[in-house]
Amino acid sequence: MLGNDRLKARLGELARGRRAAEMGAARAAIEPAQAPDAGDAMPVEAEGAPASAVAAAGHAEDLPPPRTGRARRGHGEGVGVEAFLPGGEWRDERGAVFVHERLRSEIERRRTHWGRLGQPPGEELDLCALSAAGLSRALFLDLETGGLASSPVFLAGTMHWNGEDFVLRQYFARHYGEEAALLRAIGEQARGFEFLVTFNGKSYDAPFLAGRAVVHGLRVALPPRHLDLLHPARRRWKERLSDCRLTSLEFHVCRRRRWGDVPGEEVPGLYHDYVRNGDPYRLIPVFHHNMLDVITMAEILGALCETGAALPRGREENAGEG
Repeated sequence: MLGNDRLKARLGELARGRRAAEMGAARAAIEPAQAPDAGDAMPVEAEGAPASAVAAAGHAEDLPPPRTGRARRGHGEGVGVEAFLPGGEWRDERGAVFVHERLRSEIERRRTHWGRLGQPPGEELDLCALSAAGLSRALFLDLETGGLASSPVFLAGTMHWNGEDFVLRQYFARHYGEEAALLRAIGEQARGFEFLVTFNGKSYDAPFLAGRAVVHGLRVALPPRHLDLLHPARRRWKERLSDCRLTSLEFHVCRRRRWGDVPGEEVPGLYHDYVRNGDPYRLIPVFHHNMLDVITMAEILGALCETGAALPRGREENAGEG
């Protein structure tokens, strides 16, 4: 997970970037703006492959250079998230969506248990089936939406095990018009996976995706087997924890504490503000929030696949705090 030193360094970079953007805006009143140099762009690397591999998923022959610095929004053009996050585009014949991709080992130190699943309790049939099939058969998914049922999905974070590392991929709609491409990209990536792993996804993520797909006249086919970690987590730890929220499990079961997160209730407003007015640097914590949610799912899954796994000593009392 992004620790103190890396987080401070990253926030410092963002602050300097914001100041530079503000100075650039001031200069723009005096001199004409210059288009960004595409040569400064950082391509997406998909499991060690060039950025064109991302385009291949969208049936595009070539991936155009990532747009660095200017993104379409409701009120003209300005600096986009591409200026803060390396990425490229998933593209098909009907549109494109921004993609930010990285390996988990680029975010936190590699652990020996990554990619391994133990033997879960025999009564947890879905956990047993995934453990037998292997982690590479699972696609982790977490959505960030505009808040209301009629609001768009604007960020979809996925993660899968490629045999050596976890690959984190985030699809981002830079404006409302890219939601349909985001949905198609998720459907394309979901092909070939047997299991979908979510947290509260049976009640929220999967129905929300299906509803938004209907709005756009699409059908998003998710993996056939859906493992919603909330339910086995409640069965395992409800007697020890006052609640089984994702962040509670993250702290008390996975022994992980978040840094640089943004409250979930603030996420929709930050996106709508970005579309209307810009300020992409304010969205960086949203990408971080989404990425941590997906990573935490893998840790919870690992704990659930340990027969008799209990809370760390001393944490059962007042376990709902923190």
